Amino acid sequence: MIRKAKEHEYDRMVSLWLVASIKAHDGVEPGFWRSQQQAMRQKYVPSAENWVYVRNDTILGFCSLQQNVVAALFVDPAYQHQGIGSLLLEYVKSIDAQLELSVYSMNAQAVAFYEQHGFRTMDERFDDMTGQWEKVMRLGEPVYR
Repeated sequence: MIRKAKEHEYDRMVSLWLVASIKAHDGVEPGFWRSQQQAMRQKYVPSAENWVYVRNDTILGFCSLQQNVVAALFVDPAYQHQGIGSLLLEYVKSIDAQLELSVYSMNAQAVAFYEQHGFRTMDERFDDMTGQWEKVMRLGEPVYR
C-alpha cells in the first residue's frame, strides 16, 4: 500500500535512505552518507511531500517530492527488484506529469530504471559534495546534450 508518510516514520525513512545510499553509491565514501543523516531527518524529509510503500506495517520504500522534483526514491535493499520502486514512481507520476530528478551517473542501474519509466537526460552536472557527476532527467522530454 502507498500512503502519505507520517512524521513519526521519518527515522525509518532516513535509516532506509542511508542503507540504500551506501549500497547504490560505492563511489562515495559511506561516511559522507552518515554525515548527512541529521540534515535528511531535520531538513530534507520534512520539507518534502513523502509517500511510503508499506507492507505488513513495515515501510519498505519511500518517495519524496519537492514541488515537481523527485528528491528521493529509495527501497530497502532486501526488497529491491520486486516492483516497489516502480509502484512509488508511477504513483508520483500520477500526481505530477512534469517530474524532474537527479541521479548519479555512476549508478547505471538507477539511470536505466528512470529511463524505463520515461525519464530522459537533459543535462549533467558535477556534485561538489560527493565529487560525482549526476544526470538531470525530466519525464518524457527528448534528450539534449
